Amino acid sequence: MNKQAPSVGRILVMVGFALSCFGLLLYLWLAFGGSTPLKPKGYRFQTSFGEATQLAKEADVRISGVSVGKVKDIQPDKATGRSTAVIELQARYAPLAKDAKAILRQKTLLGETYVELTPGNGRRAGWVPENGQLSAGRVSSTVELDEIFRAFDPKTRAEFQNWIQTFAQTTDGRARDINDALGNLPPFAADTTTLLQILESQSGAVRKLVSNTGVVFNALSERDGQLQGLIKNSNTVFSTTAKRNQELAQTFQALPTFEKESERTVKRLTTFAKNTDPLISQLRPAARQLSPTLQELSATAPDLKALFRDLDPAITASKKGLPATQALLDELKPFLGQLDPTLTQLNPILDFLGRYKTELGPFFANSTAATQAASTPPGGGPSDPKVHYLRTSNPLNLENLAAYPKRLATNRNNPYPPSGSFNNLANGLQVFDDRSCNAGALPTLAGGLGPISTFLGPSLTEQLQKVLGTTDTSAAAEIAPPCKKQGPFTVNGRTTQFPQVTASAAGATGG
Repeated sequence: MNKQAPSVGRILVMVGFALSCFGLLLYLWLAFGGSTPLKPKGYRFQTSFGEATQLAKEADVRISGVSVGKVKDIQPDKATGRSTAVIELQARYAPLAKDAKAILRQKTLLGETYVELTPGNGRRAGWVPENGQLSAGRVSSTVELDEIFRAFDPKTRAEFQNWIQTFAQTTDGRARDINDALGNLPPFAADTTTLLQILESQSGAVRKLVSNTGVVFNALSERDGQLQGLIKNSNTVFSTTAKRNQELAQTFQALPTFEKESERTVKRLTTFAKNTDPLISQLRPAARQLSPTLQELSATAPDLKALFRDLDPAITASKKGLPATQALLDELKPFLGQLDPTLTQLNPILDFLGRYKTELGPFFANSTAATQAASTPPGGGPSDPKVHYLRTSNPLNLENLAAYPKRLATNRNNPYPPSGSFNNLANGLQVFDDRSCNAGALPTLAGGLGPISTFLGPSLTEQLQKVLGTTDTSAAAEIAPPCKKQGPFTVNGRTTQFPQVTASAAGATGG
């Protein structure tokens, strides 16, 4: 017997062996669905199943075929006869919506039960809290294979049993044929390979077909009660049809008469179509013109939908706003009554000023432009502030050169020009008073100085006449512009030589 103390190397080898055994056991434990020791618990909730005898701990919990958690505990409830299961979900799939559904399913025909969940809508129904309860009403009953067979009536089950027995009799003594079928399997496999290659070239369409088929089967499995009802209802329909064969026979007997009446109806419809064809032909141009309008109307549909959706706050506010507005309008009645005398005087003025819209706009615009000029004062530097100055223009005419004892023949005054008169400036402005309109020579200066041509001299007179629009240097030259007398004004139904604005008899409604 070796009583020598173990060396450090041997101790390390034993510790390494023990750790490797522990690691291997832990790996096997986790591979077969065991939980990790000392791992913190995740999000858990409880629910109850009516038939959970084949449900085991650490069974899968899936959503749409994806594993999202495990079953941690199963305890029978003696009061209700159901089994309460504790389910733990992975963090990225937690929490569970309150309107989610649970059902027990089997991976294979041999068993291996797991829990299938539907995600639900937590934003609408809320979430199941930590260690909360998913109500039993959200758990669908599990449909076993024997329950499907029990859905058939005794006669159908007997027929199904006879079909199985007949199938066994069909294959009895056909071993040779089955062997030959297996012998022809290689050519069949080659043809199948060709078929699979074709399907591979259309993998996208095949994938969608398989996916949609899976969706259909999942929908059928989730609606097992409805499927059972469909089978029962189909059996009822067939039974009812068999009982009412006499009515069906009468229906087929009446079918020839129905066909004759249908033929007459079709002929009448054909005649009606021929008679209405001219009307339809006339409506086609209108329909073509209406088509773009309907297409544009479809583009405004989102805006109209948004408008009606945004009207809800306005309608809510109107419940208080409309009564307040009505009270305000009631209080405004005395005030509006006092406005009538004022508007009687104001409306005719505004109505008259409305004729001069084209003149009022340029008046205010030119006033602004004339007062916005700025420049540095004489002698100032670049850093000196600029000052505003008024833009003015002084026309050159005879009246600006000297003072005269009476109004000149060239004077064209008009204190009341009508609206739009400046649009005909090239043709000459109309005058209000034409008594001084006469063609004359250059004017005579005041103080007995004689004609202005004597005072200015021949050379300056000639230049002045050129500026004023004439090249005739004779004393009798007609230098005055054309004289056109404007017509009378019609204001408030009255026609006068100059505009006369009077109070309106209609008061606040205008006149």
